[in-house]
Amino acid sequence: MARQRMGIGTYGTINTSEVQPGKWRARTRYRFSDGRARQVEKYGASRAKATSSLKQAITTIEADWGGELKPTTSLRVLAQMFLDAKRDVGRSEGTLETSGYAVSAHIIPKIGDLTVAEAKPERLQPFLNRIEKESGAGAAKNCRSTLSGMMAMAVVNGAIDKNPVRERISRSRGKRRGSAAIPLDELPAFSAHVRADADLTRWDTVGLIEFMLSSGWRVAEACALDVASVDFQAGTATVEAINVRVKGQGVVRQNFPKTEKSARITPLPAQTMELLRRRHEVLREFTTLLFPTPLMRLRDPSNTQREIRDRRDVLGYPALSTHSFRKTVATILDNAGLSATEIADYLGHENPSMTQDVYMNTIKGSKRAAEVMGQQLGGLI
Repeated sequence: MARQRMGIGTYGTINTSEVQPGKWRARTRYRFSDGRARQVEKYGASRAKATSSLKQAITTIEADWGGELKPTTSLRVLAQMFLDAKRDVGRSEGTLETSGYAVSAHIIPKIGDLTVAEAKPERLQPFLNRIEKESGAGAAKNCRSTLSGMMAMAVVNGAIDKNPVRERISRSRGKRRGSAAIPLDELPAFSAHVRADADLTRWDTVGLIEFMLSSGWRVAEACALDVASVDFQAGTATVEAINVRVKGQGVVRQNFPKTEKSARITPLPAQTMELLRRRHEVLREFTTLLFPTPLMRLRDPSNTQREIRDRRDVLGYPALSTHSFRKTVATILDNAGLSATEIADYLGHENPSMTQDVYMNTIKGSKRAAEVMGQQLGGLI
């Protein structure tokens, strides 16, 4: 009967011999990724030390057979390669900032000296548990996502066979409280409270809230809206950019949106178009932006979110966030009988299932969506 062939990355029996007094050799055959089995050996002062040295070498035995990324590459180096690769494929500054923070604040300081081969689930799981305990579930989730991308890169480059993060590491069990849609029968009162709020008025956030509440745009999309993206005759606005904060640069207008699906033309209710027209008339002397800061600078989406958090208890909606406006729009369109695909198009979702799972309980954009929003928000903007 033919001897069973060794699998890729496996080795046969380890044979040891004392080649001279106090010097032992451990030898075996290892099957490399090219399918060929080759003899490998290591030496030590004793049988046990030679065997241990050989087994340790086997974990990185293909270091000279792969590309630039090897089993012996440190996570510190892998992290930088990963970020460089994301930058090369044109990832958004916001994505790079998020991954970069996970790398610089957590991964490099705490596990950066581990090699790719040493990054096992039993080492990575305690690291993520510690991050969750010290910095919260959000930070742990970010680190897990970044690590998963790093290790996937190692797999693609042949440095390891499997992604240890995807194989066995559990996700954080912490559940962040989600934002809540505004009950539709409370929209008139909510709108009145927003308009009467002195701080929101001083920050010039009222108009921005009204726009998001009718368009369903993400806060970063709304903050970046320029008059050049508005067709007043057609009654539409186009998502072409988002505002993001970049380390060392401040807030910048990134000339492409969050995802490919996010780039969309949104038909807007007549009253929303009138809101944009009024703002343009007031601001045109200073800027082409429609929702700048009171100092006519690019509005920071994070600052806008903070402004709303600061006032939500006073407004009577402790779970309010900028995402609440998107959820409210989804609820309005759902109640009007629009399909999941129509609502996903209006909100700029990649997948209608996201709209169903996250934005509403049950879903059964187009001009029809704009008409529905106009009817629901009549007199509120």
